[in-house]
Amino acid sequence: MNRECQLQEHFSDPILEEDMRRVLFLLNPLLASQENKRAGVDRCARILRAEGCEAEVREILSPHSAGDQAREAIASGFDTLFACGGDGTLFHVLQGVAGSSAALGILPLGTGNVLARNLRLPRVPEAAFRTQREATPLEIPLGEIVCGGKSWYFTIAAGIGFHAALMNLAPTGRAKRIWGRAAYYAGWARLLLRHNVQPLHVEMTNIGGGTLEFRACELLAVRVPAIDRWRAGGELLSPHLRVVAVPQTGRLGLAYACFHGLVTGRSRGVFAEKLRLPCPFYADAAQVVCRPAESFPYKSSLLVQADGEVIGADCATLRMAQKRLRLLWPGGASG
Repeated sequence: MNRECQLQEHFSDPILEEDMRRVLFLLNPLLASQENKRAGVDRCARILRAEGCEAEVREILSPHSAGDQAREAIASGFDTLFACGGDGTLFHVLQGVAGSSAALGILPLGTGNVLARNLRLPRVPEAAFRTQREATPLEIPLGEIVCGGKSWYFTIAAGIGFHAALMNLAPTGRAKRIWGRAAYYAGWARLLLRHNVQPLHVEMTNIGGGTLEFRACELLAVRVPAIDRWRAGGELLSPHLRVVAVPQTGRLGLAYACFHGLVTGRSRGVFAEKLRLPCPFYADAAQVVCRPAESFPYKSSLLVQADGEVIGADCATLRMAQKRLRLLWPGGASG
């Protein structure tokens, strides 16, 4: 058995089961005003109270305070936290839970809910809660991205380039609630027509220790098998980053690469080679360093995102984190 298989087998072993005794539901305040979603979270808390557990529902004060609220809750004795919202809510709560003894669950109330869908959680809050209520927490490795001198942990994907620009222009509020993921697809089409396709310099260290340097216009490090229609090929239990990059190209080349990433899954093709159009490039890596390409006349910053949240610009280092997460994962690796 090779080293990667041994590590995956180690990470997939469940820790000793512990009952939920003190549980905190951290709720996205934008969703708290939606009575049906707030009521669903409250019903989950009542289920626990009926079983003799201590359960509280608290609104997140702001995205950047979610991590601090999670840390304070764990320090005060809460053993389980539920992030109630979308992927952004989960990302900010994760910053305070990573590396702790507390378990993290999800009530998927947002638009994308990428991690929740990869875990096959029901969309109904009570059903998602009951599914995770029976789950034994698993320790999973986390991705880490360093940008602007600050480290962030991620469970879905992080990177620099076109996707980050899309997240920066993502719909919010009423439009997002009405149109859902369709609003993202419409934004993707609009952005592709007007976005400045700019290169970045990439230095990638592969899992064998070798390095590869190249220019790309899009780079993502992925931790989940699928992001909507795109089968990224990441694994939550993998000790490595699954990296996808689109080589330096123009608007047509980026559209061509996105088409193959979403529809065909190809990473190379004769047609593309003849026309010099790129397909996505996939690799497993230990670390990736991204920075602006030398001598390129940039018209805008290279944005950096993690789990759909824009966290900085221009430079980023992606790697596996030293901290791990105790995730309520129904069915675990076999699910």
